[in-house]
Amino acid sequence: MELLRKLDLDVLAVQEAKLYNSGGMAEATGKALEMDWELAPSGSHGCHLVTFVRRGRVSFRGFVPDAAEGKFHHTLSRASLVSEESGWRFDLFNTHLAPFNPDDRSSEVGWVTEFGTADDVIIAGDLNGMWPGDAEPENWDWLPVNLHSRHRRINPDGTYGPSNRDAQAKLRHAGFSDPVTSLGYPWGATVGHWSASENYPMRFDHILPSAGCSGRLRGWKIIRTPNVCRLSDHLPVVADFSLST
Repeated sequence: MELLRKLDLDVLAVQEAKLYNSGGMAEATGKALEMDWELAPSGSHGCHLVTFVRRGRVSFRGFVPDAAEGKFHHTLSRASLVSEESGWRFDLFNTHLAPFNPDDRSSEVGWVTEFGTADDVIIAGDLNGMWPGDAEPENWDWLPVNLHSRHRRINPDGTYGPSNRDAQAKLRHAGFSDPVTSLGYPWGATVGHWSASENYPMRFDHILPSAGCSGRLRGWKIIRTPNVCRLSDHLPVVADFSLST
């Protein structure tokens, strides 16, 4: 809560919000941050999604907790939002792609690729895979062999090849812009600092504007300090968008 208060966010998209569907967790977080919220229950592992908006700055016009109609391993939420200062209306897809199978992730993104050329759409979430253009690991010796199926492409002969980035490639081709590889912001890892079994620095967490609003992006960064690295296995990503075109 201390970190999030310091960031003073207008919109916050949270994944793996475990226990937030009971015990007043979502309410308490909203109160502590002075933000309104909507929760999207996950279909697996209790990894719910919560979208928070800054009261007095951004308002919900609508909210769909399961925009993919039960087809995601977790879920895909869609928040229709409006800036109370400028009147800018935009849709935020908050998501967490399937953790175990790249083919599942590739199928899931089909629910949002149609919005890649839209004027005012943003995707935020844990995409559980590397973005096209991010450096390929020199080798995969760091990853236990029983986890290779989560991340690597399988060759016709049954051996494993490079990382499978089909889901991310579909998003890029559809028109969504990656602030690092498309817009020139500096690269940084969001995972790899936490787990002994998956300790390679990679960038799994993204904020992706559609083609029509990538020009609004004014800043992008990953929050990484020793204290923040102790809070979670994924580091927070922050983007700044202009309220005027």
